[in-house]
Amino acid sequence: MKKIAACLAVLVIFLALFSGCSGTQIEKGVNETRKAESIPFLEEHLYAMAYLGYNEISESSFYTENCSESFAHKWDDIGDALSFYTENYLDNENIPIHYLTQGIPQGQFYLIIPRYPDTSLLLYRNDMQTMDSYLMFEEKECRPFIIQCNVSDIFPDATISFTYNNETVEFSPYISLKDGEIIVGDRGINITRR
Repeated sequence: MKKIAACLAVLVIFLALFSGCSGTQIEKGVNETRKAESIPFLEEHLYAMAYLGYNEISESSFYTENCSESFAHKWDDIGDALSFYTENYLDNENIPIHYLTQGIPQGQFYLIIPRYPDTSLLLYRNDMQTMDSYLMFEEKECRPFIIQCNVSDIFPDATISFTYNNETVEFSPYISLKDGEIIVGDRGINITRR
């Protein structure tokens, strides 16, 4: 009789442990939604883009703690803009920044959020003088990122290429000189906070 009671007690303990594990796994799977899902994507959209601002930086001030007050103020403005998107659309605060304006300390900052986590990325720098494009970065499973680009208002110097389900879309973020609109491309949605 003691053996049966001991076996039942062990069985109950194991059932409790295993049911707790599966319950936790099911709970996590159901409740873990990506913040990016709150972006009002339409069926055709593959990415979202937000303009964060324009900035001039010097390499020495950017990489040291003794940056100038004017640079710190401008970066704070971009950081303030980014905090809205981090709070509402991003699961992680550590967003990589890709600087395409190497050697030229200025440019526009854009936040790019791919709709699907298994979207691949190719990031090209376009040369205004030669009209050639150079691959600067690639990622098989793209995560949200910031790009600094467009030192000139007349030439978009970045091309972003996303591939999802064997479909590739390319676009160059820029601000229209005609009406000041932020151009996100045919398959993107503009989520810039006004």
